[in-house]
Parts: sequence; structure tokens; C-alpha cells
Amino acid sequence: MIHEDEIISRLLDYLSGESDEQELEATRQWIEADAANRLLFEQVRREEMKLRWGTRAALIRGRYEQIRRCLARRAPARWGRIATAAAVVALIVTGGMIYRSWVPEIAPPATEANLIHPGKPQAVIYLASGKGIPVSDSTLTILDPDVAEINVKPGGEMVYATRAEASVAPDVMHRVFIPKGGEFFVELTDGTKVWLNSYTELSYPVHFSPARREVYLTGEAYFDVAEGERPFVVHAGGIEVKVFGTEFNINTQRAGEVRAVLVTGSVEIASKRERVTLQPNQLAVYRANEESVTVTAVDVLPHVAWKDDNFIFDREYLEEIMNTLSLWYDVEVFYANEEVKKIRLTGDLERYDDIRKLLYFFEKTSDKVTFEIKGKTITIR
Repeated sequence: MIHEDEIISRLLDYLSGESDEQELEATRQWIEADAANRLLFEQVRREEMKLRWGTRAALIRGRYEQIRRCLARRAPARWGRIATAAAVVALIVTGGMIYRSWVPEIAPPATEANLIHPGKPQAVIYLASGKGIPVSDSTLTILDPDVAEINVKPGGEMVYATRAEASVAPDVMHRVFIPKGGEFFVELTDGTKVWLNSYTELSYPVHFSPARREVYLTGEAYFDVAEGERPFVVHAGGIEVKVFGTEFNINTQRAGEVRAVLVTGSVEIASKRERVTLQPNQLAVYRANEESVTVTAVDVLPHVAWKDDNFIFDREYLEEIMNTLSLWYDVEVFYANEEVKKIRLTGDLERYDDIRKLLYFFEKTSDKVTFEIKGKTITIR
């Protein structure tokens, strides 16, 4: 019988991309074999991502040596135990608090002229009739007669009540739109969970067809697809992402590109010219002008951190950073010159925190950029 420590070690290898092809397939089969296996895997994945988030946040803030010593002292090779991982997370979080205490003022005092509020749970759901109903983080029950009952819960969650699929035609569609400065969570009738980012639209059948489950996305969403015999297909920006039960992030917010990052499972990405299979910790980029898909190995955390209320930027172009922040904080961004857009910066920020903290950190760690805030406008020089 395999000891639990060995199972956890194998799962961590799987998540970190250290498994070979044979080990990857064996681990996938083990995860899918039993509900208890899937539950343990989810627990390991959450703890591993928490650990990497804590480590990365500290490294970004320039405290590499201290974190390296902490990891060397506290963590065994390959992070064998989840309890140890949790302890390291606690250590790093505490370290982050100490770091903040070193800086008497992380950003200039807020005034009415430079105060920018983060986003919040808000959306508009369009029913089969085309009627739009605004929803927020307040409790609400929405009835679409003879079609669906939707329960809106505190915290920005929208869950479809179970109904017999045979009673509703599969072509009856609903649509959810998330404005700038918004986010929302939707659980579809098949149990698939979808986190929707700012300025995103998702269209989907209230009940799926017997052959396959299909949805249509513009913007950014994180999918946790319910397992089933019918494939789940996401249409986004000229490609199809086909899965049976897995977790992945899709982003169409960059002009002419679709980016898909796989967290767990396996997906097939199909464009007009080719089909590619994505493995965990891989990024697929589809470029419309080339009609091609490129696949690279990545750290998935910066791509999915938004879902867990964090921003992580790792040597990204300033223009891409500000495009992301402008959607969440609903601000306009102007550049004094084009060259400043290509400056690469690194930083992290809690999603519901003051944007000035990150901009102030960028100014202090780079002598190439300054930010001026007036109302809902940020000018970059």
C-alpha cells in the first residue's frame, strides 16, 4: 500500500511539472479513479498554490535571501508534507507583515483627487426573453418562467437550481455580462463552476444538449468543469477548448490573442488550422493573424491569481499590467510616450487593496516611471 506521504509527493511532482510522461498518466488515472482521490488532490493543489503565492509575493518584494533560508530550514525536499507547506505559508505571510512594518508609509495619503476604489461583485444576467437583471452580492432569487430558477448569494455567487433537463430545450440560452470593475461566480446546471473576471461575457444553454456542453466566452474566466461523459467546449476568440473535467483559465482580453492556461487535467485546443493538447502547467497562445497555437511551460500562478483575489506580475510589460488593472479598477490610463509601455515590472497586490500601493512600489523599484492620479485617470510618465 502506498503511504500518504508518497502520494502527496507524487501529486506535487504532477503539479510542478516534474513528472515524466508515464508518471503523468499514472497520476491522472489515480486522480480520476475515486472521489476521495480527487478530494485529496484538490487539497494538495490549494496548499501548493498558497505556498507558491506566499513565496512569490515575498520574492517580488526583494526578500529572496530570507525566504531561501526559511525554505532550506523548514521545508524537506520536494515539500513532502502538506502540514509543512502550510507552516511555510504561515511563516512567509508573517514575514510579509514584518516587511510592511519596515515601510512607515507604503503609499502617499489618499485624497479625493487620487482615491480609486477596487471592483466589486456585479453583473447583469440576460434571460431567455432578453430581459437584463442587474445582480450584486445581495441575496436574490430570479425566475425565468418554465426555464430556470437562479439563486444569487452573498459574495457574488449565482447558482442554477436543478431542473429536469428534458423539460427545457437545449437551445434556450442565458448570458452573463460583467462590467469593468466587476466580477462574479456562476455555477451552471451541470455543476460546472465559472469565475468571471471584469469586462467579460459568458453565453450558455440553461440546459446542455445530450451530445456535448458548449459555452461562448469573451473576456476572462476560470473554469472548474464538472466531470461527465459529454465533452465541455468553450468557444473563445476563434478557438475551441474541449475538456471532460478539468480546471483552466481562458483570456481573450489581449487584442488578437487567446490565452489558455491549464491547471489540472487535459484539454484539446482546436483552431481552423490545427489541434493541440495541453498538459498541466502549460500555456497555449492562439494568434488570430497567424491562425496558429504555440504552447509553452509556465508557472500558472500569475495567470490564475485573480480568481483568488490577487494580482501577480512577473516582468510584464507596463502596458499589459495597466490593461489588467484598468479593467478591475475601472480607470483610464494615458502614457506620456510610447516607450514607457515596454518597461518590464514585477510586483504583487491583493485584488481588493489600494492600487496606489502597487504604483508607489513600481516608482520606488524603478527609476523609469512615475504615476499621476487625478480622479479616475492615471497618467504615466
